[in-house]
Amino acid sequence: MNKFINRDKELAQLESQYGGTSGSFVVLYGRRRLGKTCLLRHFAADKPHCYFMADRAAECDLRRSLAKAMALALREPTLETAEYASWYDLFAAFDRFRPSDQRFVLIFDEYQYLCQVQSAFSSFLQKWWDEHWCRSNIVLILCGSVTSMMYKETLAASSPLYGRASAQLLLRPIGFRHISKFLPHKTGAQLLEFFALTGGVPRYLHLASPYRSFKEALAALVLHPDGILHNEARQLLQEEIQTPNQCWSILNAIGSGANRISEIAGRTGQPANKLTRYLDLLKDLHLVRRETPVLEKNPAKSKKGIYIVSDPFFRMWFGAIYPYMSFFEFAETEPAYSRIEPLINNLKAECYEEVCRQWIQERALYFNATSVGRQWSSAYEIDVAAVNTKFELTVVGECKWSENKIGISIFQELEEKVLSYNLPLAVDSRYVLFSKSGFTADLEELASINKNIFLVSGLEK
Repeated sequence: MNKFINRDKELAQLESQYGGTSGSFVVLYGRRRLGKTCLLRHFAADKPHCYFMADRAAECDLRRSLAKAMALALREPTLETAEYASWYDLFAAFDRFRPSDQRFVLIFDEYQYLCQVQSAFSSFLQKWWDEHWCRSNIVLILCGSVTSMMYKETLAASSPLYGRASAQLLLRPIGFRHISKFLPHKTGAQLLEFFALTGGVPRYLHLASPYRSFKEALAALVLHPDGILHNEARQLLQEEIQTPNQCWSILNAIGSGANRISEIAGRTGQPANKLTRYLDLLKDLHLVRRETPVLEKNPAKSKKGIYIVSDPFFRMWFGAIYPYMSFFEFAETEPAYSRIEPLINNLKAECYEEVCRQWIQERALYFNATSVGRQWSSAYEIDVAAVNTKFELTVVGECKWSENKIGISIFQELEEKVLSYNLPLAVDSRYVLFSKSGFTADLEELASINKNIFLVSGLEK
């Protein structure tokens, strides 16, 4: 990728660790395709550093590869030609040649492979850190993509490295308001459509950027059997999870409308009490989340919780594309697209609602919001809702992904929901209406008089 966008916070944290005077130990993790390697290369580019990307090779080959990387970084050929009987021997040789008068960055990328090949590697590293590096001028960065394993090996209480990290960074997808930098010539509506496809994953955005329309990008990248993202969902699960088939079934069930644990169990044929482990794995990867109404005071114990496919790409895959895979495997893209188009339009609308909630979250202080989400019961649903510390609604919102302008009747219906169901309103509550296509003149006039009504259409700004 030739662009480096919206990682200022993470870069600042890395620079802060580099600015220290003793050893710094950083853990950077997150699912694949988010640009972790790009971030590290950008950070280390102007600093003395050694970058090593592990793979699934044998332990002796990994040791030789690391020795070669260290030799190149330090411009010391003898490091590469020597044989090392243990990891300690290699670390000791590295320390002998590493400059002692300047800060040095040592990066182990795909760290989980080192741990898979040598289960005691974290113990070896812990011993060397405690005895040598923690008091030196080194910045050690462990980076990995298998989120559950990275946590287990570096951050969990059972890990030999527990308590050593001076910083931990969980990399997440890029927010909607930043994707215009990847897609500078797209309209606001087009940006939302591309976000519904890519979910703010930098790799996906980069691949989609050359295409003029959402439909072109979807067809070329995903629907066509030779598309680079055609097998992305399955490949990512296979790379990240040791039980991909079970997780695939769960994602398929949730994507097709089974949102409660009992419904997922019925759809997958798995006992409900055995689903928690797999759902936790999917939540760790930020592919699935559990939602409760925003007015629930104890969400963790709430019986109203539902499961949602949180990643937009996976939501589109399981919610619209996967059920029609047989058509696309035979390259019957156009007739199959007509089948899935209504499903895709619904998913775009869902994504729009999420982006609207992001918009409120980014302005949480202004709206006096401690929690932002949805509010629902069996009788009503509110697309965007925010509460204060007293669990009073500070925002009540409606989203319309439609070619039609929102009129005053939409506001009246929203106001009626609040009154009819006696929902707790804060004294500083606002009604916020979001529209793809704008608002009618009578609603705009009302909003100019009633300062508690907000009208929003340009979310990308």
